[in-house]
Amino acid sequence: MVFLGAGLVSVDSQFASAAQRSPSAPIAPMPHNLRHFGVMQAAGSMLGQPYRWGGASPGGFDCSGLVRWSFATSGRNLPHSSRAQRAATTPIHSSQAAAGDLVFFGNPVHHVGIYLGSGLMIHSPRSGDVVKIASVHSMGNTPQFGRVK
Repeated sequence: MVFLGAGLVSVDSQFASAAQRSPSAPIAPMPHNLRHFGVMQAAGSMLGQPYRWGGASPGGFDCSGLVRWSFATSGRNLPHSSRAQRAATTPIHSSQAAAGDLVFFGNPVHHVGIYLGSGLMIHSPRSGDVVKIASVHSMGNTPQFGRVK
């Protein structure tokens, strides 16, 4: 379980196994999903914020604005467009997706979210909606995954 702002969300068994490791155990390189823990926490702190077209701040977010803002809190600069964010990632297969990777929808890409693991993402879906956690299959398109370079 991982705390994301307003609640707990099950994201990945690697978090649990890392927490259970004995203090004297050797420390392995940080898994990809833990490198982006701050990104997921930042996005989670915005749960319930309204969708706002072109928005990239806590007053309201569009999909790519939420991704851009969340990564910026961890010192990573991403463009503010789902297509440009797709270009800023390395495409990966869904079986390789880890928490903190990006989830894209459409061809051409028109929507993006942050993958949380276990088939869930956090995203700002559309006008009249709010930042929320949803299944990666909730958008009606086949999700495509990318890892921030």
